[in-house]
Amino acid sequence: MPRPSLPQKRDFVAKAFCPRILVLSTPTIADACAVNGCAGFADLLAPFGQDISTQITIQDGQGAPYFLDKLTVRFTTDYKIEKHSQQQSRADIDELVHKSAADESEQQRIPFLSDGVVDADVVKSDDIAAWAPWYIQFRQQWVASMQATEHESFMHPVACLLVASGSEEDPIGALRRLQQQAVVQRVQSQSFSGVSVLFYYLLVHDGRDVGAMQTIDQTFEQVRRTFGQNSALVKINSLTDSAESGDTSDRSKIAGIWSSSQAAMQPLVPVPQPATEYGGMLSMRDVAALRDAVKQMMVRSVVPHMQYMIRVLSDQTANQRRGITGRLFSAGRRYFGAAGKTSSILTGVDGDVYFGYDSPEAQLRKLADYSFMLKDFRFAQAVYQVARRDFQTERAWKCYAGAQEMVGICKLMQEIQATRAEFDSNFDDAVAMYLHKTQTPCLHLAVRCTIIYYELLKHHRLYAFAPPALLRLPASLSALHAMISEQAAYAYLKTPLRPQLRKFSFYAMVASREYQKAGIGELAHRCLRMVRLSLGARLSTSSDKNSSGSWLAIESHVNHELGLQCMTAQNYDQALEHFMALMGSDQIPPKLQAKYLQELLQLYLEGSTGADAAPVQLSVPSIDAQKARVIMSPELEGTDEVLLWKRGGAAPSSQSGTAGSGACCSVGENVAVLLMVKNPLTVGITLSQFTLDCEFEAADTDSKSQPEFTVSTADTVVLEGGQTSMVTVTLTPQRAGSLTIKGASYLLCDILPAYKPLVLPGKRLNDTLEQRVTAVYAPETHLRFRVDPGWPRLEAMLEEFPDSLMSGSMQRAQLRLINRGTLPCHAITLWLSHPSFFDVTRPHNDSDDDSGQSAYSYTDGISATEEAEVANVLQDSSMVVVLGGASALDSAECLESGDSVCVPVWVRGDRVGAHALSMFVGASTAQTAPSQLDAAKAVAMRSRRFDVDLVVTPSLRVNAFVRPSMRSPHERIVGIEVENVQADLSVELVQTTFTSGYYELVPLQARRANTASETHELKVGPRQTVNLMFRARPLRAAGELQTAPEQFTVDALQQYIFSKNKPTVLPRPITLIYSNAVLGAQGIDCVHSPLQAYILRSQAHRRCSLLRTAFPLIPEEHQPRLFPLYETFGIDFVLFWREIGGSMRAGHHSISGIDLGVPHDYITAALNPPAAGAARAWLTDTVNERDALIRSIANRFQSSRRHERPLDVAMHCVQTAESAAKLAKTPNTFYIADVTITVYNHSWRHKYAFKLDLLSPSQLKQRLSATDVELDFSGARSGWKWLDTTHYELTVPPMDSVQLHARLACCAPGMIDIALWELYAKALDPNGSSADSETKATIVPSGHPKYGPQCVVCRLHPLHPTLVNIKPFSMNE
Repeated sequence: MPRPSLPQKRDFVAKAFCPRILVLSTPTIADACAVNGCAGFADLLAPFGQDISTQITIQDGQGAPYFLDKLTVRFTTDYKIEKHSQQQSRADIDELVHKSAADESEQQRIPFLSDGVVDADVVKSDDIAAWAPWYIQFRQQWVASMQATEHESFMHPVACLLVASGSEEDPIGALRRLQQQAVVQRVQSQSFSGVSVLFYYLLVHDGRDVGAMQTIDQTFEQVRRTFGQNSALVKINSLTDSAESGDTSDRSKIAGIWSSSQAAMQPLVPVPQPATEYGGMLSMRDVAALRDAVKQMMVRSVVPHMQYMIRVLSDQTANQRRGITGRLFSAGRRYFGAAGKTSSILTGVDGDVYFGYDSPEAQLRKLADYSFMLKDFRFAQAVYQVARRDFQTERAWKCYAGAQEMVGICKLMQEIQATRAEFDSNFDDAVAMYLHKTQTPCLHLAVRCTIIYYELLKHHRLYAFAPPALLRLPASLSALHAMISEQAAYAYLKTPLRPQLRKFSFYAMVASREYQKAGIGELAHRCLRMVRLSLGARLSTSSDKNSSGSWLAIESHVNHELGLQCMTAQNYDQALEHFMALMGSDQIPPKLQAKYLQELLQLYLEGSTGADAAPVQLSVPSIDAQKARVIMSPELEGTDEVLLWKRGGAAPSSQSGTAGSGACCSVGENVAVLLMVKNPLTVGITLSQFTLDCEFEAADTDSKSQPEFTVSTADTVVLEGGQTSMVTVTLTPQRAGSLTIKGASYLLCDILPAYKPLVLPGKRLNDTLEQRVTAVYAPETHLRFRVDPGWPRLEAMLEEFPDSLMSGSMQRAQLRLINRGTLPCHAITLWLSHPSFFDVTRPHNDSDDDSGQSAYSYTDGISATEEAEVANVLQDSSMVVVLGGASALDSAECLESGDSVCVPVWVRGDRVGAHALSMFVGASTAQTAPSQLDAAKAVAMRSRRFDVDLVVTPSLRVNAFVRPSMRSPHERIVGIEVENVQADLSVELVQTTFTSGYYELVPLQARRANTASETHELKVGPRQTVNLMFRARPLRAAGELQTAPEQFTVDALQQYIFSKNKPTVLPRPITLIYSNAVLGAQGIDCVHSPLQAYILRSQAHRRCSLLRTAFPLIPEEHQPRLFPLYETFGIDFVLFWREIGGSMRAGHHSISGIDLGVPHDYITAALNPPAAGAARAWLTDTVNERDALIRSIANRFQSSRRHERPLDVAMHCVQTAESAAKLAKTPNTFYIADVTITVYNHSWRHKYAFKLDLLSPSQLKQRLSATDVELDFSGARSGWKWLDTTHYELTVPPMDSVQLHARLACCAPGMIDIALWELYAKALDPNGSSADSETKATIVPSGHPKYGPQCVVCRLHPLHPTLVNIKPFSMNE
């Protein structure tokens, strides 16, 4: 199928190798052209040879059709082959470069560099012609000025156009005489076309000759009969008078056709001013006739003629192209002599070897060139490769170089992607042969080859290969080497990944040097400017900062040279800019840097306008604005910040991005600004009169006469090379308002006034679409602060804080607070990062000495069991209000100006390890405490932050374990294992305290007072372990559990999930049971002492941490209304101890949430919709969020909970008696035992219906016989059997039990195991119906999955043996 013609982007190469047509005309035609401003008929036709719309389908060398949409042809008036000497080529190149650089309009523009930034959009553009227009002019002119040579047929005419006028006396004779001219003879004898050159005859009718108008058609008919179809008639000069020129716009369009054509083909050739206007006698119809005549000539004659020659030459060279040429021709020379072959090798005008135009080698070259001109690049490449082999064999190096050049061009002109190795070697060989292997170096051909190669690489965007290709040309020509180096530099900006600025700078520097040698100073200066901008540039679309400051030697040299040039021209502003760029690097040698500094100071003294000269911005010294610190009241301790305080446990946060954000100080308060100043030079400098430039915005306009602020001036700073020093400047605001630090002012070396801006971009905004698309930054508040007369000034000092503690021990520290402000301080609040590490107690005045106060309240008469009602609400344990709140530790409303107070802070080693603790102290002049705010609101308060490190070493290791009790299934045995891990420390156990809402814990062994054994038991020596055993027994009745905290959680969580209205009710207070076991002489009051508040805060901290982990999808602000602080069946344990001897340190260890193994799986009950149904959700997102929450809770409890037994069975032997029953024939004695069976229900929510089956050993054996399991009934499993009823069906209420009576018979006395039973239980609703018929979740009518506890339906078996002693009876009984 037809193939498309060449894309427009490669038209430059196609036009460079387009067909040539020799134009010969009579003098009459020359006169007809002169009236239109043209020197000859070739000039008249020249504009119409560009981009001829052929629109024909032709065949390639292999017979395949392809579409030729357009073609370019050049018209010439002479043909000759001249010798090109190297000196002439050098002169021509130098002249063309100077002419192309003569236009100064574009020399100052650098389109891809703007303000020291590489414009990525310009760099990514396809064309770089606008970067160096002088190169484009040089390229066009050099290629257009190429002359015909012996080794290729491109510049040789493919046809001769003979033009005669219709007003001639004998037009046919005139055409014959034109055909006999000497130039035509040279074409037929010395050109590739030879005698087969095409002659085309054109008869022109001049509209000014009115007489010939009647006979012009007859004359043309005679011409056609004489010369055949290759003839045509065209009429011109229709406008016989300039007065008939018609529309002015048409005249300008017609004139523009020739002027634009002349400028495009030969841009550096001066366009002569014609005596008459271009096309002055031509109408638009004449222009169309000329264009159509050229098109018809090409379509009907020239292109078919070239196609015919391609077919003929293809047939003649078919064998040669098949690869057998060498063998056949060698045999021919051997048998018939070599005269024929030798005669075809000739010597050209420049001494190089070439082939006669009728030789097979020349015919191959002509075949390939004709195919190339008709854009059949694939076939042309194959022919060039065959001809190249023959040229190399005959050592015709110029011909070989030309073939190599065309092979590479054909590869790049095709659409097929090729690797560099496939085409680069062709151009490399071609340039090397042109310059070094030919008899006379063909510099003009090497330049042409390089330009064509460069343009094709640009078309394929292979810019990475362009610099090596360009730099193959010799560097001896300064002008050419400068232009080539400049293009190589531009190519490095177009590399695929990112612009290579260093290589660009290097080759731009080389181009500048070569331009300077060639005497083109303007372009040399421009290249230096490009180097200076590029070395400090960065990409506008990336964060590449590696280019900044790179190659400092070149950068310094460029700036110094530019500065000296501007200084010589007395352009002091630009000179100062270049010399300032020399400052700021520590890699320049000290001597050279001292010279630069001295020249900079001398330049300022010469160009200064006086004392009022504006300060300049220097890079010396360097001040990092990000490291600048603004410290309020530098005489105070701690880190001063303005933070937002709110409930919920979160740390006070910064005010960044909120109204009124930023630091703040009071009127008259000192503000210290710390700046890190570094000398980047290698020589010393001095900074004098160092101060800050600030901008103040007053809040009021009443006190204009009062000064806004005062700024101190730092002492003279002396900085050695590379030295960094801290400079402190103090500001004191005198009025309310806002103060912003803009920069620093100073004198460099006591001469040069300089200014250093301190400006930073704020936070990147990402709220709106515009902010996400374009980079928008908020105002930076780092160096800005407010001045508020009512701002608090609270001095806080943390004293006696320990560096290390033993785990569990408590040590007293002290927080001293002093109000240095003029107004009272309200709402003094503490925020603790680790609440379980701190116990903050009631503050006191400095005059009160409580240094001997203990953390524990020792007293006599501690009750073994004590009940106390506590608030069962989750509170924020991290925030403690000291003064000025309803829940404050002290009743005082505020801390007056000048007053001080001490806050005792007990520090406890809660966990082993190294900890980074933080404490915030906030104060405000308002009377609102953060603990009184809603969780969604916050209060801005001035805060002091203390960061301390604490190392906690291990002291005691306390573990708890639970065992079932043999007395009752409702009871458990709780064991406490206390291990002293210290190697040289003995401790005394003081007291144990258990806290629960349901259980009472009593020691298993009663305490014996005043015995030596007691003292031994209470002491735990180094590396020793002590076990304490307790019995946990219920103290609450089953009826008292209807309002348990667990039921509150079920109802609240169910409302939170399925109702539109979220829960608002808080849990009710809970009555806790404190079980105390005093192990020493005195006990510790945990109920009525401040220790209870610490225990509650620690419990709240641990409880909130567990809830955050267990329910991540429930926000923390809703958790206090969903979950209580304590659960009914949970047990917390505290062990108090003190050191024996030494420092008498004391402490306590705690275990929270001891699990007794009682089933209390109630959370999943809240996952079922209430009886009223779930609230309807209109949004899909709301439904998805609800389902995700339900699945998260259900999956967590199903995967983490253990197997629970809601019911348990206990058996006790009541009585035994002798029976003398006679069975069959053998008398036997049976022993009868009465057994009491108790079924316990551990669930507080469900009533259970159960079926109990008592199994005898024989029945059990029958049940397991099918599984091939053999049982051994010897020993405790001896022969016995249940009597009477063995199947029971009853119900048992929540937290209650049911007793049953059974009887068994045993054949012999002794111990037997009667734990053989099977229990099937099913939970019942409060109305008595079944809670669930299946063990898995089902679907309720609303479509919501129904969840139930794991033990709704269960089948239970004994977990441990029940041994009964059957005693024998004497016969007397």
